Amino acid sequence: MDNDSRYKQIQDELVGLFKDVPAEQMSIANHLIPRIAFMQITLEDLEDDIRQNGTFELTKTLPRKLRERPVVKTYNALIKNYNGTIKQLLHRLPSQGADEAEDELLAFLRK
Repeated sequence: MDNDSRYKQIQDELVGLFKDVPAEQMSIANHLIPRIAFMQITLEDLEDDIRQNGTFELTKTLPRKLRERPVVKTYNALIKNYNGTIKQLLHRLPSQGADEAEDELLAFLRK
């Protein structure tokens, strides 16, 4: 599946999870959802790279040393931002039914 299709699918699923959120909260959520979709796609791509190429590499200069690949640093920084953005999105949920929606969101994120 191409990135545009993946992006649209993630956005549509997230918007569906938040269909019952009040309009004033949804206006903020609508700004977070595209960011989450972008970060999720990027994280998935980074994860594929890390699976294929590993987390460490040998430096090219002598003496050769083992170092963490830059993609791992990018992944680690992005996953922290992703988790923070997810938390912001969850705070947009109304208190009634928030647990159910949070469970749905967590199930979606585990896919």
